[in-house]
Amino acid sequence: MHPCELRDPREFVGSGAVILLTGMAFEGKPEELSEYIHRVAEGGVTGVGFGVGLAFAEVPPAMVEAARECDISLFTVARRVPFVSVLARLHDELQRQREEGLELFIAQQGALNDAAIAGLDSLVDKTGRLLGAHCCLVDKDGRVFAQSSHPGLPPVDWAPVIADTRAQNFYAARRVGGWNVLAQRLADHGARSFGLLAVARESFGVNERALLKQAAGLAELTVKRPQELRRTQNELNSMAMAIQLGMDQPEDPMRRIFHMVGDAQGRVRPVLVKSEGERAHQRFIQALDARLQDHGRLLFEYTLDKSSSLLLFRGSRSMKNLQDLLRDIRGSKRIVVGQPMPWGELGVGAVRELESFAFGLQPGMLAGPESRTLSWTRDPRVKGAVHNRAEETWGKVRAHDAEHGTELAETLEVYLRAGGHVSRTAEELHSHRHTVRKRIADLEDLLEVDLKDPLVAAELLILGVSVPD
Repeated sequence: MHPCELRDPREFVGSGAVILLTGMAFEGKPEELSEYIHRVAEGGVTGVGFGVGLAFAEVPPAMVEAARECDISLFTVARRVPFVSVLARLHDELQRQREEGLELFIAQQGALNDAAIAGLDSLVDKTGRLLGAHCCLVDKDGRVFAQSSHPGLPPVDWAPVIADTRAQNFYAARRVGGWNVLAQRLADHGARSFGLLAVARESFGVNERALLKQAAGLAELTVKRPQELRRTQNELNSMAMAIQLGMDQPEDPMRRIFHMVGDAQGRVRPVLVKSEGERAHQRFIQALDARLQDHGRLLFEYTLDKSSSLLLFRGSRSMKNLQDLLRDIRGSKRIVVGQPMPWGELGVGAVRELESFAFGLQPGMLAGPESRTLSWTRDPRVKGAVHNRAEETWGKVRAHDAEHGTELAETLEVYLRAGGHVSRTAEELHSHRHTVRKRIADLEDLLEVDLKDPLVAAELLILGVSVPD
């Protein structure tokens, strides 16, 4: 829409435009407005808004008759209505239509996602309905794997359409036999390639192209999933047989499986997570799995006990990457991030080392390799003494728990990490403060120490971190 008072505005307005004018250039010459209408109609203008009350009190009849002859819209704009307000209304309406179109597009994307769950036939049928088109999924040999016909369109002869799009390698947006054809290629799966085709009488817009691309991506996942699941299951079967027979596990399947979590150098990054309880740990693992799924990644998790797990991530993941990934779901978990290492070197020793560091963390802490302390306790010259002293203290507590069914070791661990605060210990253990005080007294009697003594507490904490169990 353009306000323009030129006698011949065709050079400055495009086809499909609407012109706003008051007719000042034609004042006293109303008959010339008929010729004006014919000129702008020839230039592709589709509408004229005539402002009355300035040069003309009303729209000249000759102008009205010319508009009828040229099939061009003509409307009156009162003097009290500024042209700028008409433009503002137009822009508001265009914005409303854009937002409405975006909302529709988002809803259509969701409908495609839902249809994909039911399989290829459902996905292709929903794609056709949303696009107002006939659709089919074909491979490079022209074999149709799924097809749908739109009830509002005449039948289509697929043979020339498929032949043409195959010649274009399934990248096409062209006319074939009176049909508008849009094709989207799926990613190759070995020697196989597929294309998702849509044909309609009307041309396809930007949103329709985006919907077909999304549908192709969903079809790609559906086509790919059975092949990958079958291959993975075969590899797992092979490894299970090797374990049962006591033979060396096949290297190639192991390499392929760990390739999904390793980086370009085949390195993985172990991460140990300790939760405050079994249910909390299950919720964390479920939330992490959902987040990894959103990123197109698989969960590599081994349950160590009811409240702790070993996780594997790509070796190239930085501490910041992991912090961002675990943000909003880590809560009060104690998390220890290990050094990147080749997956073949991952063993029980690395897990035990991570467990020892997790022991000394406060709830909610995430510690990386650079934040660890007490590495001297693993020095061979002191390791024996540390181990013996741990057996005299923590070993005695764990033996008492095993014999009497008590929970003194867990209470001592939480109490030491809480800095000797009974209330914080009770809160983390979900126990009453009096229960915690009774356990602390029992621990002091059993170990013959005063746990309020900072040196005693420090020694027990160091021993617990160095020899966790």
